Amino acid sequence: MSPTINLAVTAPLNPPGAEPVLTRPQVWKALQRKVRHPSEFVPAIQKCEVISEEGNVVTRVVTIANGPTGMREVCTEYKPSRVEFIMDNGTKVQNVLSTGVSPDGPELFLTYAFEWKAPEGVTEGSPQWKETEANYIKMAKGSLPHSVEVIRNMVKDGRV
Repeated sequence: MSPTINLAVTAPLNPPGAEPVLTRPQVWKALQRKVRHPSEFVPAIQKCEVISEEGNVVTRVVTIANGPTGMREVCTEYKPSRVEFIMDNGTKVQNVLSTGVSPDGPELFLTYAFEWKAPEGVTEGSPQWKETEANYIKMAKGSLPHSVEVIRNMVKDGRV
């Protein structure tokens, strides 16, 4: 069994000056769209085929540029706060929409939590582990702000 690299990143959805201000229903609708149209959020995904939809569970097969082809993922929507993506290799990703506790009103945050299975042969604490972990951290820190920008653009152009 491969060791797991765990990490999470969080971003405010409506920092000062952000326009338009995003609402929980808009962001939830965008997260649902991400399940069915992931390439809008992850440019490396070249193709996505939805295999089945049963209740809140969507099974899809994605092809990633310079990566695996035909990777099966099970996506479970926990309305209105979380989507979980489980890949065939055991990697799990959660997109969590949460509310802050500010006395000034509801703040919205988006968190991406990752449980990445390390590549075969990579052992915890090794130089390859540290390099893989650094790459995953860089990817996570870049993907979340990009997703927030995509959601904001979707609201602007009426997709959500």
